[in-house]
Amino acid sequence: MENKKNAELFTMAPENGCGCGGNTTDATEGDTAAEPTVKKVLAVELLVIDLTTCARCVPTGDQLQQAVRLLEPVAESLGIELRHRQIVVQTPQEAKDHALLSSPTIRLNGRDIEQDIRESLCESCGDLTENNTLVDCREWHYRGKVYPAAPLSLLVEAIMTAMLKIDEPPVVPQPLEALPENLERYFANKKLPMSCC
Repeated sequence: MENKKNAELFTMAPENGCGCGGNTTDATEGDTAAEPTVKKVLAVELLVIDLTTCARCVPTGDQLQQAVRLLEPVAESLGIELRHRQIVVQTPQEAKDHALLSSPTIRLNGRDIEQDIRESLCESCGDLTENNTLVDCREWHYRGKVYPAAPLSLLVEAIMTAMLKIDEPPVVPQPLEALPENLERYFANKKLPMSCC
């Protein structure tokens, strides 16, 4: 008889609870404390000298867009807004103002993701100049290999790392007094835009 009573007590536990007497509710219902009210911002910037012809800048830009799309749900869950923008630098003064040292450059809250800048000949950017001037563009060194465009996995890692360090204050790159010789040569020989009239 006593065993029967114990069995009845066990089966009488509330459907949505553990039977321990406490109120249990779905954590997603009305739980506003889990979501931050003010989002933190991670600025994801691509700085390039060209986004139509350059065989390094164009695919790097495409890969960066893909990395941002992949990580937006993760950022959202962390209360972070990814603000992605592309800046095509048209003049030497713009390059100085944006502190452009090499194209393409990717910055996360003002920090270049590749502090060790390495460049090599970019023939497609030479096509943007008079007399096919020699122009070097950034190459990407990642896990023992060299890539002409930033690989997706490198970008995902960099953005994830920046999200984990989101409380570090952003930096503002200081304008350059003079451009690196490579960019100076590019802008000095850059073809003028074709007139439509």
